[in-house]
Amino acid sequence: MSQDQILFACLQDSCYFKLSGELRYTNASGMDDLIEQLFEQEQPACARVVVDLNEATFMDSTHIGLLASLARHCQQHDLPKPTLFSTQPEINELLLGLCLDDAFDFVQQATNPSIDLTAVQSEANTDNEQGLMILRAHEALIELNNKNESEFRSVVDLLKQQLK
Repeated sequence: MSQDQILFACLQDSCYFKLSGELRYTNASGMDDLIEQLFEQEQPACARVVVDLNEATFMDSTHIGLLASLARHCQQHDLPKPTLFSTQPEINELLLGLCLDDAFDFVQQATNPSIDLTAVQSEANTDNEQGLMILRAHEALIELNNKNESEFRSVVDLLKQQLK
């Protein structure tokens, strides 16, 4: 499967995300909306979160920020760390370099999910809505640690300035 897509299923209080192909900000709004829906209530829809990146070939910082946001939501709701599966060396190097292994249980092994997953569609957003989503994702990234703060602070500041 080389198609760029985000798949999702919720089964017995466990939420499964499968991200594949090239994951760019242009196809991130569906995942952003889904994360917000899952965690908007006091009692979230997920008691456990699993993310499968084994078929991802590229991830931009917006998608990595969405993963950071997902981990932050789990922490805020006193849920276990989400589990992240990835066997892609380039993706793993990027995620480890941005310390996502601190926010996730990082598992470098293949998966063979036997559950039915549904495609998450990205909505057509205005430029301002897209900018706000990118800003939130990068703010979640810099909240992970000081290294990310120094690396992405200028991006966040620029986005804030442009969105005024």
